[in-house]
Amino acid sequence: MESRRGWMLIDFPVDSGLSFLSAVANAGARDAFYVRMTHWAAPDAWDVKIKPMDAAMFQGDQPSDFALRPLQVSFPAYDLPELTRRLREHIAGRTVPPAPADWSTVGR
Repeated sequence: MESRRGWMLIDFPVDSGLSFLSAVANAGARDAFYVRMTHWAAPDAWDVKIKPMDAAMFQGDQPSDFALRPLQVSFPAYDLPELTRRLREHIAGRTVPPAPADWSTVGR
């Protein structure tokens, strides 16, 4: 837990999590925020994982039946204001045209 101090965590159904990531990415520039959310090697990179979960965890009398859920998104707390701004832009229907990103922080 100590290693995640200062980080936020959100769980989504997989499809909703992918939609969330697309909305956030499309509602802002491909800047340092974008690089953190999309590239695992960026400084303070977001951690996005899809976890296999057994339905039998909740119904002990049922056979195991694994599925990919949830999609977990973990990001530094200092990204919350920009994340919130981008979600507001997405809700308002405003997107930013695609453009090249600055990948210099990840050696690309």
